[in-house]
Amino acid sequence: ECLNHKYVYGTALPSGRLVTDLADRHQRTTQSYVRRPYGVGLLVASFDKNGPHVYQTCPSGNVYECYATAIGARSQSGRTYLEKYCESFEECSKDDLIMHALKALVGCVSGDGELTSENGSVAIVGKDQKFTLIEGEELQPYLDRLELEGGNNGGNAEEEEDDDGEAEEMET
Repeated sequence: ECLNHKYVYGTALPSGRLVTDLADRHQRTTQSYVRRPYGVGLLVASFDKNGPHVYQTCPSGNVYECYATAIGARSQSGRTYLEKYCESFEECSKDDLIMHALKALVGCVSGDGELTSENGSVAIVGKDQKFTLIEGEELQPYLDRLELEGGNNGGNAEEEEDDDGEAEEMET
């Protein structure tokens, strides 16, 4: 699709159009009785001549352009964190943005699990920057910093019980 558009029109395919075409493909399978519909939503991050974009596609074929979002079974805490700090993202450095992403992910880890270099990764897309995926050992320094900042609860206040069984509010 992208190569064909570049050949015919001489310009890159706008990311919004690409994501809309992808969502249309998702939606087509819901209208045909011989095919099973896709049961997956996608988050697509891109950077084009209009700037940065984050798109969310749904299995039904809907497309949403967002400033920041999270999807999945336990994504509500991540969305809440991102909504709370979204206004400050423009002034943040790349390292600070990575930390915000990890703090949003912390609340989405299932059960008693914790965010580790094996179950977490961060992708970076930007102007004049190649796509970069930070995972494994490259992610560990950020996870260590998150641990030092007490970011295991996503930076939110939480209630913990002390030895007497009384709940006290703790700021991190």
